Amino acid sequence: MSYKLSNSIPDFPTFGLLPKEETEAASFLKKHPEYDGRGITIAILDTGVDPGAAGLQTTTEGKPKIIDIIDCSGSGDVTTKVIVKPVIKENGDETLYTIQGLTGRTLIIDPSWNNPSGEFRVGIKRLYELFPNTLVKRLQQERKENFVKEHYRLQAEAQQNLSTWEESHSASSNPSESDLATKADLEARLEVLKDLLKNYDDPGIILDVVVFFDGSDWRVVIDVDESCDLRGAPLLTDYKKERQYHTFSKEDKMNFSVNIYDEGNTVSIVTMSHTHGTHVAAISAAYHPDEPILNGIISIKIGDTRIDGMETGAALARAAISLVETKCDLANMSFGEATSVPDHGHFIRLIRDEVIGKYGCIFISSAGNNGPALSTVSAPGGTSSDIIGVGAYVSHSMIQAEYALLESVPERSYTWSSQGPAPDGDIGVEIYAPGGAITSTPQYSLTKAQLMNGTSMSSPNATGCVALLLSGLKAVNRKYSPYMIKNALVNSSKQINENFGVGLLQVEKAWEYLEKFYEIPDKDVIYEVKISDTPRNKRGIYLRESHETSSPQTINVFIRPKFMKELDPTSGENNQKKFELESRLALISTQTWVRTTDFLFLGSGGRSFDVKVDPTNLSPGGFYFAEVQGYDTTCPERGPLFRVPITITKPSILTNGSKVCFNKLTFGPGQIERKFIKVPEGATYADVTLKFATNQTTSPALFWLHMIQLLPLRRFTHLEREYTLYFAKGSYGDGSGDEQIEKRSFSVCGGLTMEICLAQFWSSIGNHDMSLEFVFHGIQISNSALSGSRSVFINGGYPYNRLDIVAPIKREEGIYPSIQLETIRKEIRPTESTLKPLGLDRDVLPNSRRVHALTLTYKFSTPEKNLSVSPKFPAFFDLLYDSYFEDFFAILYDANKKVIGYLDIYAKTFKLEFKGDYIIRAQVRHQSQELLEKLNNTVCFLDYNLTKKINLDVYGQIHDVFTAEKPTGVKNYLEKGERKAIYVASPNDYSVYPKDSKPGDLLRGRLNFVNSKIDGGQFSITLLIPPAPTKSKDSSNGGGDDGKGPASISNSGPSGSTDKLEKKDEKINDELSEAIRDLQISYLKKFPAESTAKEDLFSELEDRYPSHLPIFQTKLDLLLESSGSSGEKESLSPETANKILVISDELLKKIDLVELAQYYGVKQDTNLNEAAKKKKKENDDKKKAVILALGSKIQALAILAPTSSSSDNLSTQLEETWKQLAQWLDAVPPITDFKQLQIYLIREKLEKRYGNALKALGKWFGETGLGNDNIKDYEKALKLKIEFLKEIEWKNWEKYEEKWKTIRIPPGGYVPF
Repeated sequence: MSYKLSNSIPDFPTFGLLPKEETEAASFLKKHPEYDGRGITIAILDTGVDPGAAGLQTTTEGKPKIIDIIDCSGSGDVTTKVIVKPVIKENGDETLYTIQGLTGRTLIIDPSWNNPSGEFRVGIKRLYELFPNTLVKRLQQERKENFVKEHYRLQAEAQQNLSTWEESHSASSNPSESDLATKADLEARLEVLKDLLKNYDDPGIILDVVVFFDGSDWRVVIDVDESCDLRGAPLLTDYKKERQYHTFSKEDKMNFSVNIYDEGNTVSIVTMSHTHGTHVAAISAAYHPDEPILNGIISIKIGDTRIDGMETGAALARAAISLVETKCDLANMSFGEATSVPDHGHFIRLIRDEVIGKYGCIFISSAGNNGPALSTVSAPGGTSSDIIGVGAYVSHSMIQAEYALLESVPERSYTWSSQGPAPDGDIGVEIYAPGGAITSTPQYSLTKAQLMNGTSMSSPNATGCVALLLSGLKAVNRKYSPYMIKNALVNSSKQINENFGVGLLQVEKAWEYLEKFYEIPDKDVIYEVKISDTPRNKRGIYLRESHETSSPQTINVFIRPKFMKELDPTSGENNQKKFELESRLALISTQTWVRTTDFLFLGSGGRSFDVKVDPTNLSPGGFYFAEVQGYDTTCPERGPLFRVPITITKPSILTNGSKVCFNKLTFGPGQIERKFIKVPEGATYADVTLKFATNQTTSPALFWLHMIQLLPLRRFTHLEREYTLYFAKGSYGDGSGDEQIEKRSFSVCGGLTMEICLAQFWSSIGNHDMSLEFVFHGIQISNSALSGSRSVFINGGYPYNRLDIVAPIKREEGIYPSIQLETIRKEIRPTESTLKPLGLDRDVLPNSRRVHALTLTYKFSTPEKNLSVSPKFPAFFDLLYDSYFEDFFAILYDANKKVIGYLDIYAKTFKLEFKGDYIIRAQVRHQSQELLEKLNNTVCFLDYNLTKKINLDVYGQIHDVFTAEKPTGVKNYLEKGERKAIYVASPNDYSVYPKDSKPGDLLRGRLNFVNSKIDGGQFSITLLIPPAPTKSKDSSNGGGDDGKGPASISNSGPSGSTDKLEKKDEKINDELSEAIRDLQISYLKKFPAESTAKEDLFSELEDRYPSHLPIFQTKLDLLLESSGSSGEKESLSPETANKILVISDELLKKIDLVELAQYYGVKQDTNLNEAAKKKKKENDDKKKAVILALGSKIQALAILAPTSSSSDNLSTQLEETWKQLAQWLDAVPPITDFKQLQIYLIREKLEKRYGNALKALGKWFGETGLGNDNIKDYEKALKLKIEFLKEIEWKNWEKYEEKWKTIRIPPGGYVPF
């Protein structure tokens, strides 16, 4: 049956999926099909590119599209320093060549591999560490579904076994003790299975990595499926040599490649940390047969998988190095962050001065997605000289093909596209390009293509366009420079009615520009704008604050010609060009409120001139932009050789001091309204009310309220507040006239200009009228306790701290001071520091200076489990592109060197599941050893979340601090200008402070004056913990310095004094003899096992101290530890076991067990005198000896019973001994003492009660902290758990625990940075 359409179906607008019409790229290719990017190498600095993605396989010439893949982040690094040699094993008729991997697995290798040295290097890597979180979550979910099938089979089996036991033992039966023990074990098995599933966390695949040198290249083989058979596995080498890549599995579909560094000691497994990089690469250079564009790509991964794809300083520096080494023509970087100092920082200098200025790579970067407010451009794209910063534009074809809107909306820049100027006045955005695309994504995403938008997409679109131009220039043998290309792009762009006159990139017009002005002598010169300021020069004029816009300003501007390679000390090729440069310029002001000179004669040394800006006649509250443009009078059609940007945001001054309204603002799709006001002096927060009402039906619309204040040397995000709100929802948009009201409160900084930017989102259709009302509030603190505008310091040693509060703006209602302390801050210094140069392969800068790394090791302990800690390094935090150092990175470990988490330049909170010892290893990188040496003692701050918050009481008068039964606070209002004192009482009870706190620790929290939520907070507060009060001495026995009564006066005469001296001498001699004896006992463990001197010393001690228990305890300890090289208890020989039985019985005979039992059978007084304390210590020591003797007997009997002809008798003896031991244990099973727990486990293992054993181990793991003192116990416990799981035949859980053991106790030690 055929279906007849009433209307024809139109073709899909594929031209809008990857837009090229808007930039004239498509028409340029039609005219010049051979200028399709061939011969151009593009570097993609991003999250990594999938070599298997659609469109990224081959170029138009059939060559490999991706010519190199590099991971600069180090997140895929594997240390392969352990060297092994093959072992030949016979397996039936087959001869196997094997090596032992670092996982402990035996790996079968291929004997045909060419390995002249016969040595293999091995490493280990958890596969999930190579994958982005989205992929890990998908795989964990899928793997768990398969895992639990087997688990539920085991659980059903355990339930059936328990039911069978219950059916065979009726309620009326009298089961034996053994039967009841069997039932308890069956119940424990069921309980253990439930607990195992409850705590299930899929470890994923653990990779064995094998490296060898084949005589010419290093080769890498990875056991991707844990098969342990590496025969037939691909022999990978550096990607650029053979362009090989492999896939881990069909489940994950993650493609990877490798690079080998440091003479085979480091393998870099290169994967993707996000889909972003592949999408970006596909925009700039994907080749589909019907859409040919571009040639080779070099994937430079800067997104570190360990920190969710965030870039690091080390990754950025290595990327710059790679750009130089690979001689890239063009680089795209769709990454960026806010910065406190524009055009400054280690990476910025590398790119600007080396990559661009010296080596001629054209660097294009996204400007940021932080709009719509002004001054939101990101580094590096929007804040750095010579980098081409790209904004995002949306066109009709994109709207039609990509967004599926009900109605068409105007073409424009996206609402969120970041806006200039940078804090130093530079506009930041050089060009606009299409900021959305539906194109290729990595195979692991399970989607061939998807929509992404952002300046991350506009930047590679511009990069692709520039590649066309470069391809054309190369085709006609014309040299080019980054400066020449940048000038052509800017001066040939299409105007789009943008705030700063920035245009949309046009390829054809740029090509025409390049052809027309190619012979101009100074085509490779860029003219820098410098405005002298302290501490740094500025690149534009930016008048923002009220004191800057209230009077005319005269600013001196310096213009300096900048030549390629001028910072290269060995190059003199520019000298003649500098000598000959002579520019005769006409200066044009684009606005009447800007005046300057008419002409400027300019040589290579540069010239300065004055610009007068008069903002006095500009209307308050508005945004104004002008330029002083410098034209070559001999060739004005070139366009401006330089532009001096002048931005004014003239704030309105509030007439009533606290309130401002903006009524009936009309919006359509993408429309933006900007208002600038001076926040009243003394204001600390504001309430904003947004109102919408309509009498006509309209569509729901997303609105963006964006407010920013700028502080010197601070990121714009510091005082940024933004809200996305839906208006005209439901009945509010049906024309009934109901008013929709939204309210928000947020903190502000008094006296600074605030931009109020309200925008209807570009894709929200319909027209809407909005009204805004701002009410400013101010509650200030003014006294010596104030440290900064929003931080209060309290000395806990004072009984109270006075704060003077004032309302400087208006009467303030609802004032209820409250203080809550939420974290405790401890300061630690490094216990170790090492400084060394990094490898030659990746860490030598373009200027040939080698990077050095300072590694700082910090150790700390936690007294409780499930604590949250945030390590902080203020010297390095919140500094990335503006950092003077190359990099800061830290890794948090537990005592076993298991990675807990990674830390970069942003504060992060880690959950510490176990109490115990932890280690932080931090690395700071820089080329200067001298500088790094100054950081050897850098303090780390540890902020712990308090499990119990501490509230401080606030009083209105001093005497209330001491007399009031509850806080009196202050009256709930303050008149305008009224000043009041409040008194913050320090904790009177020292037990309020956390148990592990020490004098000098800091408690940190919040001080609020109003109860409503204020975004950005009100005040922070810090309390210094004082010294603990001294405990009062008990003076009930009278005075005396020693607390034992008054000093007596002796009247006994000379003979009494002699007796005392003799007694004192005797006491000292006794103490000396005991000390020598104890020292001798302690040294017994230091003798070799077969030492005759040890035996002689034992005999001597036994003869002299026949009743001294520690001698026999030491004897037992040595026997238990001496058998077998591994030290395992089960490896005792029968001969040693019999010796243990003899010594244990001998030890028990020396103790009156009845008397000892009677002592512990009576409740002891907690307030003991000296004699009672001594007695308690003696009995506690005897009890320990009894437990050791009985436990040792059980271990010995466990060895003898299975092999003895009288095994039944020995088994009975073992059980009786256990019953005796159980009477002395504090709990059964004894989970607080691992040695005692091992005795319990031995008994349960002999009885095959593995459920009880596993249950006890589970409790031990849950209750015991992991510290330096019990690392060996922890490892033994893990081995025992795996052994019991094997015995009980829970194979899935056995394999699960084996994997987790390699994660919990990494065989490779610390992971690489």
